[in-house]
Amino acid sequence: MTDLKKRLFAGLLALVLLCAPLSGCAAREAERYDVLASTAPVRAMTAALLEGTGLNCGLVVTESVSCLHDYTLTVAQMEKIGQADVVVLNGLGLEEFMEDALRTAKRTITASTGVDTLPGEDGEDPHIWLDPANCILMCKNIAAGLAEFYPDKQPLIEQNLSAVTAEYEAAQTYGEETLKALSCRELVTFHDGFSYFARAFGLEVAAAMEIEEGSEPSAKEIESVIRLVETEAIPAVFCEENGEQQTAETVARQTGAGLYALTMGMDGGEAGCTDAIYHNIDTIREALS
Repeated sequence: MTDLKKRLFAGLLALVLLCAPLSGCAAREAERYDVLASTAPVRAMTAALLEGTGLNCGLVVTESVSCLHDYTLTVAQMEKIGQADVVVLNGLGLEEFMEDALRTAKRTITASTGVDTLPGEDGEDPHIWLDPANCILMCKNIAAGLAEFYPDKQPLIEQNLSAVTAEYEAAQTYGEETLKALSCRELVTFHDGFSYFARAFGLEVAAAMEIEEGSEPSAKEIESVIRLVETEAIPAVFCEENGEQQTAETVARQTGAGLYALTMGMDGGEAGCTDAIYHNIDTIREALS
């Protein structure tokens, strides 16, 4: 986030805090949640752990997005962050766009503590939630934090943790069995968030091109990917379902490779914990068998 954007955001946040106690300052009061999760993957885990507790779990980023590099919070989102009992975060810099608003949060839980990270473009790669082993650790961290804040709910949270762990273990087993006989194990993706998924299932990211909104790759970058696909006889390339697709379409058209859509699970909906993992396993099996 640029210094100018930070100053503007800080000013907006100060205005929100000033106006919050005044009736009529906002058109409506933001919906309040007991627990608030930053992203859809974190919410899926948190909601599963809270099943049956009577506590509700909301979501900050409710839109379908491909990445959060240039995401900007609304006033309503900032209000929700300040009102929740607990805010659950992915961590590893993913929520940089929430940095100022989190100063109003009563408590936070960071799900990524202890995860074996991979290098990313700007430090550690934060896209950790497509690896079942990472997800199990994330759920353990979230469960521990929730049990601390809601000790009367601890037995049920621990019971839910066991069930969610079994779901992720089943997804790992399914992926290993489903993908073990692929004719090609190289992924060419037009999003940089699939490295942990590849590591989990013995795949290799041969190329990953992140195309941010409002930018375009150079002809040289596209030609490099085309040459790789042709040289290695890679049968398919992958875009992200909510991301830019034109470049992937160009590469597929030029090489004759198939074009398939993977998901980061950032759809802002009510998807289950393992839905994105299963989707990607089945899509890769179809594309690379």
